[in-house]
Amino acid sequence: MPPAEKFARSHVSAVTFLALGAAALVALPPAAASASPKGLGLPSLTRADRYVLAPSGRNVRPVRAAEAYGVNGDHVTAASGTSEKGHDLDAGSSTAAKADGVMTRQTGGEAGAAFGYRLRVTPGRAVTLRVEEAGSATAHYEVLVNGTVVHERAPDPAQAGVWSGDKAGLVHYDVAVPAQLVGSSKDMRVTFRNTGKPGPGARVHAVWTLYKDGQAPAAPYGGTVRNPSGAFRNGTTTLGSNEYGRPYVVYDFGQEVGGQIQVTAEARKGSPRIGLAFSESAQYLTTASDYSQDPVGLATETHYLETRSPSHDKNGRSALTDPVIRGGFRYLMVFLDGPGEVRLSDLRLKFTADPANPDLDGYKGAFLSSDDTLNRLWYAGAYTVQMSTIDPATGRPYPGQEGPVRNDAIVGEGDSVISDGAKRDRMIWGGDNAVADPVAYLSTGQAGPAAGAVGFMAKGQAADGQIPGLYLTDKFGYNMGWGEYAAWWVHNYWTHYLYTGDQAFFDKWYDAMKKNVAWLESNAGDDGLLSMKGAGGTWGYGNEAGGTYVSSLYVKVLGQAAQAAEAKGDTGLAGTYRERAARTAKAVNDRLWDPAAGAYKVSPSDGNHPQDGNAMAVVAGVATGDRAASVLKFFGDRLADPHGDLTVDRAGGAVPQYISPFVSAQALLAHSSQGDTAGAMSLLRRTWYPMLGKAQPGTLWENVSRAGAPQLGSYTSLSHGWAAAPTSFLTNQVLGVAPASGGFRTFTVLPHPASGLRWAQGRVPTPHGDITAAWKRDGGTFTLRVDAPRGTTATVGVPARGASEVRAGGTVVWRHGAAVKPGVTVRDGLVQVPGLTGTSILTASR
Repeated sequence: MPPAEKFARSHVSAVTFLALGAAALVALPPAAASASPKGLGLPSLTRADRYVLAPSGRNVRPVRAAEAYGVNGDHVTAASGTSEKGHDLDAGSSTAAKADGVMTRQTGGEAGAAFGYRLRVTPGRAVTLRVEEAGSATAHYEVLVNGTVVHERAPDPAQAGVWSGDKAGLVHYDVAVPAQLVGSSKDMRVTFRNTGKPGPGARVHAVWTLYKDGQAPAAPYGGTVRNPSGAFRNGTTTLGSNEYGRPYVVYDFGQEVGGQIQVTAEARKGSPRIGLAFSESAQYLTTASDYSQDPVGLATETHYLETRSPSHDKNGRSALTDPVIRGGFRYLMVFLDGPGEVRLSDLRLKFTADPANPDLDGYKGAFLSSDDTLNRLWYAGAYTVQMSTIDPATGRPYPGQEGPVRNDAIVGEGDSVISDGAKRDRMIWGGDNAVADPVAYLSTGQAGPAAGAVGFMAKGQAADGQIPGLYLTDKFGYNMGWGEYAAWWVHNYWTHYLYTGDQAFFDKWYDAMKKNVAWLESNAGDDGLLSMKGAGGTWGYGNEAGGTYVSSLYVKVLGQAAQAAEAKGDTGLAGTYRERAARTAKAVNDRLWDPAAGAYKVSPSDGNHPQDGNAMAVVAGVATGDRAASVLKFFGDRLADPHGDLTVDRAGGAVPQYISPFVSAQALLAHSSQGDTAGAMSLLRRTWYPMLGKAQPGTLWENVSRAGAPQLGSYTSLSHGWAAAPTSFLTNQVLGVAPASGGFRTFTVLPHPASGLRWAQGRVPTPHGDITAAWKRDGGTFTLRVDAPRGTTATVGVPARGASEVRAGGTVVWRHGAAVKPGVTVRDGLVQVPGLTGTSILTASR
């Protein structure tokens, strides 16, 4: 096969397939193609609506008060010398110093080092200690009450803070202290003491004594919470405190939300501020919130509201709106920051995500299957991208400054763009959009946010042709430090045309695409290997020279650029692009294949074997046949981990070993392209299923550590668009619907049925109307129904394995391994029938 022919359309696009030419169309009786026989006996697709996570309107209230103690008996914090002195600090050799952005009392790394406080208690009553500390994977110390150990703070690998040194963010834990240890005294000594191997030791920000009910200790200590649910349930919640208390309520919104907190406050005593602390996960919810700003550990994410407002009503009530958007959170801690008493009511959130969408939960697309978890994943991915869709005037300032946080940086133009993540960075990143954009097309059906992001990046094209991968807010402008993302821009540009058929957009940026591809080619060596040295780097490798990943990605986007050139009638340029793709693919195979490992190396100078390069080699068609099969075996033998596939087979290289949902998106396609649906489903279950846990925000994470925790500690975005691949994978691959030409004028329905999945169905919005597709297994029969909108043509396939006969609309088109009608082929394990319009029913039977 000639090299250029090897990289025809079917090899260079991960989500598209070429519909066969008109001469190959199957001649079916007219009634067979247009008839509307009985359905497949599946549940109504409207049942999928219950999986939609988006709110029905812009006003959102908490679902419960997750944590509220009636009495906050005492509170001490290292942030206040007065507080520590008032609690009889026994400092020992400890010091007060910042950790994770807040002041902490630190023992240091000396074995046995300790410090302690005297806290007021109610005699003879059990009490709970709440401790806020700087998170750490290695800290090891003990908590003692009146000299008795009540808790061992052991090393915790889930609190790793990779990329941030030991900065994992503040965390909290509770310690139960039995009544017999409290005794008859009105106070108790709480000590934090290092073990023999303490790591960084104890780094404590604050300690509470908490009671579920009953009376507070005698003044001057104490704080109270009355009716914690009242504030959002047509009642009131009252927080009261004196100098040493810090009463709080934790509100749970049930899932990821984002926007501005609104509450009515009545200051009944004093003028205390209300503190608003946020976190996407319960683990990182503290009075200092979590990390959401670059650089980490610089500024607190907690917002404060003044309770006495000049605009209060005659009863002293003030309607307060937090001026700062918190882009993504599930848990909200409301606390009193000073002595006084405040009554709260009408607590709610002004939801600001997906700002240009007038129908937040009215999804145009849908997916429903016999597997409840797959259904939840589809909608979790959809909502993750929806949460990442923002007003471009509400980005995060970069770099962050000390003091109150802001969400008012300009990161684009128009009324809505798809950014990388809900809470951070809230910027347009080209690689993230490669995963997020198709999810938006398939779910909400909103194309504007993706078009805004793709077009805005094209406007920053450099004189040498490079399209930037990032706009680093209005302060710094376009950033050329991510050369790989110039390649992803080609993918995003072509994908937008495939899903929308927007000819004006396609024509407007076509020349920009050609110049961008020329810039990519200028970074290719004589052998075709792409080097990002001096031109930025990749999603994780920095400046990579001649690497498998960027070179294979180049092959992929050259194929897409070739399709774009053909759509413009420029067949000569398309041929040139395919010849370059063949040259680069040959170089990857000649120079980077490691036969001993059965996988590709990172680069000529790095003998480790990465997930990204190997997955992209398969997706791009660089690895075919035995090599593609070997790569998939390598994934299972060397990269498979309980929480997903590792980024690389050996630690200590340019990228640490962890789980990247962004890279795993390509691995899903690699498995699927080789008919390895079982491998794809294994990766899906290990990587994404755990993100749906009850204590999680219901959205999909930026990255995962080997311990199954957020890889970057509390800095990790738990609602990140580049992690949303399950949505497009389930529609494009499992259900099988994908565009083959601009705006779905031609499309394919080529399902990859997963083992154990009995049926799947879905709706795909297109410019021509909705495509609906459904397949079902019933004994030895596989039935697929497709309803195509007027003006579109489909190539439809059913599994060939185990089938002796395939019928289309009652007409036999394939029997005993041979086509009965012209144009019918077996490809990728499917009997494929081209040229279908209207309603089509294909049945494969034994």
